[in-house]
Amino acid sequence: MMGEGIPYLIDAAGRQFPLEGGVVILGRSPNCDVIIPDQRVSRRHAEVRWDGETATLCDLGSANGTFLNGRRITTPQTLHDGDEIGIASALFSFRDPEATIRVAEFPRLVVDEATGEIWVNRNPISLSPKEQALFDLLYHNVGRVCSKQRIAEAVWPEYQAEVYDYQIESLVKRLREKLEPDPRHPVLILTVRGRGYKLIIY
Repeated sequence: MMGEGIPYLIDAAGRQFPLEGGVVILGRSPNCDVIIPDQRVSRRHAEVRWDGETATLCDLGSANGTFLNGRRITTPQTLHDGDEIGIASALFSFRDPEATIRVAEFPRLVVDEATGEIWVNRNPISLSPKEQALFDLLYHNVGRVCSKQRIAEAVWPEYQAEVYDYQIESLVKRLREKLEPDPRHPVLILTVRGRGYKLIIY
């Protein structure tokens, strides 16, 4: 019987694979915890580690790759309740019974550090160079306020003259339109009156 509160993987047939042992190996070998009988699957293809608080998906140098929510992973990735793992023809959902219920309107922002790709609620986001420069500044200072002066220096380094407030505000507005479910009520990029802007990620 699966331990109460233990995260698990569930396949398309509804079979559950609990992470009770701390490590679950997925692959074609009969010695794996989760056996995937597909020639495109490596003998030891991927693993999911559980340390009691966090589950992490790792590719084990497979030939054809491991996919998380449709994207091939290149580095270990933290799993969240509802994530989908794809290995060849097999698809697994990760379930965490103890996951905190997310507020429906709060978007899930994910940045792939290896490729620089940005995803909001599993949708890829394409940014202009100036939008990307602003996002990078906010992301690398997540939770901290970035002043308009600092934004101007990071986004418009080619300008020797003053960068006007309306230029910064317009850029923030455009970035919000791409990231926020409701740009009129932003929850990711917050205005800190008299100080600047900050990015919040949950």
